[in-house]
Amino acid sequence: MSAFPHFSNISEYVRTELSKRKGNTSYLSNLNVWIRVASAVDAGCQIVSNPNFKLFGNAPSIYGFNDLSGTIGTSWDGKKSIAVTDFMGFRPKPNITSIEIDEGAGNLSRKASFTIVCYTKNQLDEVCKYFLEPGFTIFLEWGWNTALGVKNFSEVLNAADVAKFQDFTKINKAREAAGGHYDNYLGFITGGSISTSGDTWQVNIKLTGFTELPAYLMTTDKLKKGDDATQQVARIFQPTEISSQKDLGKKRFMMMFNKLPANRLSEDIRGLIDTPQIAHPANYLNFDEEVKSKINNETDGFNLLGLQIISPKVKTEGSKVETPEGTKIISDNSYIRFGTLMTIFNKIFDGGLKLAGSTDLIKLSVSSERCICFAFPKIYSTDKSKLFIPNPDTPKFSLKEASESTIEQSTYNESINCSIDCPNNDLTLKFEFPMQQDLTNGKVQKNGKDINIQSSNSDKSFNSVNKYAKTYGFLDDLYVNMDFVRGIIETKNFSVKDALYQILNGMSSAAGGIWDFNIIESTDGRELEIVELNVSGKASPENIYPLDLMGIYSIFIDASLDIDISGAKMNQIIGSRLGQKNNSSQADIKGKPKGLFSDSTDLILKEFELNETQNTNVSSTGLTAEGQKKADEEAKDTNLQLFLDRVNYIPKPNLKSDDTFSKDLEALTIIGSFNDQVAFQGLKEIGDAFKKNTDNSNAVSPLMPIKFTGTMHGIGGLKRGDKFIINGLPKEYQDNGFFQVTAVKHIIEGMNWKTEIEGGFRKKLN
Repeated sequence: MSAFPHFSNISEYVRTELSKRKGNTSYLSNLNVWIRVASAVDAGCQIVSNPNFKLFGNAPSIYGFNDLSGTIGTSWDGKKSIAVTDFMGFRPKPNITSIEIDEGAGNLSRKASFTIVCYTKNQLDEVCKYFLEPGFTIFLEWGWNTALGVKNFSEVLNAADVAKFQDFTKINKAREAAGGHYDNYLGFITGGSISTSGDTWQVNIKLTGFTELPAYLMTTDKLKKGDDATQQVARIFQPTEISSQKDLGKKRFMMMFNKLPANRLSEDIRGLIDTPQIAHPANYLNFDEEVKSKINNETDGFNLLGLQIISPKVKTEGSKVETPEGTKIISDNSYIRFGTLMTIFNKIFDGGLKLAGSTDLIKLSVSSERCICFAFPKIYSTDKSKLFIPNPDTPKFSLKEASESTIEQSTYNESINCSIDCPNNDLTLKFEFPMQQDLTNGKVQKNGKDINIQSSNSDKSFNSVNKYAKTYGFLDDLYVNMDFVRGIIETKNFSVKDALYQILNGMSSAAGGIWDFNIIESTDGRELEIVELNVSGKASPENIYPLDLMGIYSIFIDASLDIDISGAKMNQIIGSRLGQKNNSSQADIKGKPKGLFSDSTDLILKEFELNETQNTNVSSTGLTAEGQKKADEEAKDTNLQLFLDRVNYIPKPNLKSDDTFSKDLEALTIIGSFNDQVAFQGLKEIGDAFKKNTDNSNAVSPLMPIKFTGTMHGIGGLKRGDKFIINGLPKEYQDNGFFQVTAVKHIIEGMNWKTEIEGGFRKKLN
């Protein structure tokens, strides 16, 4: 179970076990690990390695039973020995030599691999039958050879009981009952290999968790089977159907559906037209060609036989602005709300998977409804080909001001409300990003519904998620460019995982790369969900568990600290150090650069900045008054054209083709994006200051590119999201922040079990 990317405390039973180990080398030296791998093929096959025979009761010896050599293992009910007949002297039964379970940051779910060594050819054949057939289920168990470590061990396995371990709650209860001395893994075979060493065979098996199944399933074309293989299962909506539809939401749904790739048209998706929340105009922006054309007719003027009859003009801010001939203020970019897109995505894999003997359903879907993202008050999209952000405080990028100015500029001292608030019959939906209400204890009200981003988790180790208004928003409320989506999903065969990552990464690139999306298992392990790793909020400084890096009280076998800064992040840091100048007319938004260890200036970089200042000169144009006037007019035209190339106007979602289109531009449209990266970064810095100066004493930064890695003797129960501090690192890491577990890995080799944790650093903002 994981709280990641939100915060949790290391569970009490894990703390108890870790504290017991501090300075107690004799306790650790007596620990040996046992392993059981169990295949669900046929009547099942279970192999136990390194058992403590006094604790395990009737476990067979390493050379099998007295009357039979070459024993592989036993059936799940423990009644049948699985053996081979090629007796080759004192050859041991197949042995499990290593296991690795990785619950890592960036991985969808826990992955596992293990190796079985076979000592005869017939052993190899039998092991392959049970452990190397792709798609079959494998159950792994391991623990210390202590009374607690074998508390959960039973000689008899039951499919219904094993299937319950798909639920992380069940796993955590078993871990807690064993005091961290036990752990397990349930997955299915997704690969493997065979190699030789001397006169033995090594069978390597790769496993994937059940929850990850939908992410790797390949989509297929939605076509009818039979002779007419080109006929679509679901037909598109005809123009007459669309024009006669009185419900605006259904009309827009039809327009969206017709834009889906032909090989993705299905009756399941078509049937969503009867779902009010989906067939709602607030979900679809700029799909109506008639609305778009009528607005463009107001800005494009009128030409006849090559002669301009009507000069193109735009009414904006109470004034008329002449626009260049051929100006089409509304582009061809259309947008679909991300939450609606996910409903369509999940219709591809409608249903679920039930494990044998279990009534629990593993959903073949990916959830996005609880995903919150980092935000700042005036956030906007910088790329119309990818993203639209419905922000109530979207900066005011003024067409009127651009037409009157001789220099390129972007005004953002005012706001234009771009939130989507749209009634349709009896259902009014309001979508906005960022959220205008505080998130308190993981809960917020949205469209009259209480949303709990922490699900129904009652684990006391999880910290409540609290965020201030305008510092976060819901992923589902963002809008993604339909052509961008279409280009990804029209591929004949694609995996849900790959397609979603392409879409999510594209959306992030259109917002300055401020989001880092991952697809991981939900807190209960029943489905996949999207999380945003850079989201950060409050983190209580109390109850953060301290770990010693060195000395007799250190529990680490080895440890390291790494700082790995990406190229993009390094550009931002160097730019900040240089006091980098903006590429627009806006004044620089600068403050004293904040560092991790030092806020001082760099002597060499300071010299560069001085030289740049000294070399800045403004020369006279030398033009006559008439020449200057002409130059100014040309500059105004150029500036206006630059503005039009960068701005993206979108018709308001409730605008109909029979509405009046002679209104001001602000009454007809919202700003979908503005291509100005520098202004975006400046507004983000203002947003960061807003966040810091708010009553936010426990606020912390997003994960920094600083990673701690530590290996300890094996323990079950450490989870992604847990907070810890390290005594022995530079004091900045102890006094001004903490590490958060981002990955957990279990490695079992020989008779030793090691647990490796990775932790990302979060700095206190106040």
